[in-house]
Amino acid sequence: MSSNSVSEVPALAVTVHTQEEGGVAGERVGYGLLTSTETVLVPDPVEALANPWRRFVARISRSPGGGDDGVVVPVGGVSVAALDGEGITAAAAVLTLVWAEPFGVAAVKATRAQLAEALLRNHGDQWATYAELGFRVVPPEKDGPPDTWWLGAPDTIVGVAGSADVYAGGTCCSSRICCRAPQTAAE
Repeated sequence: MSSNSVSEVPALAVTVHTQEEGGVAGERVGYGLLTSTETVLVPDPVEALANPWRRFVARISRSPGGGDDGVVVPVGGVSVAALDGEGITAAAAVLTLVWAEPFGVAAVKATRAQLAEALLRNHGDQWATYAELGFRVVPPEKDGPPDTWWLGAPDTIVGVAGSADVYAGGTCCSSRICCRAPQTAAE
């Protein structure tokens, strides 16, 4: 097997917490998955993640259990994308980490169309979608249906897309799995 094999990269558990004084993890506000060494995607985020005045950290550990091998990485930025269309209601927060996580993330690439198609096939279940695309994910146990707080949020906080393709563009490029280099005017 090559050193870049997805199966050789450990599944990592990611929890997102409020940041307390001293940069330590406070209250857990969500679960996520690493989409690159510097980005975490949080499916069905709580409203607190859209608050620009709050600070967060991501606790990343080998799965299962987490044990004492975890690291806490500050979050430098958060963007939220949402979808309400094509029979799907879903949202995700993309968190940019201040520095790269140390465990290693499988280099999975997908096109925007592949992400949108997988999202439709999985009826908006982003954990299943990203697992289908080859990401090593550790989905949390579901507590019930997700809160759709973002349906009533102003567009300045969350732009709600009406198609899976537009939504995929709002999450995949932010997490660097399907970005293309800028094109020149001649292209």
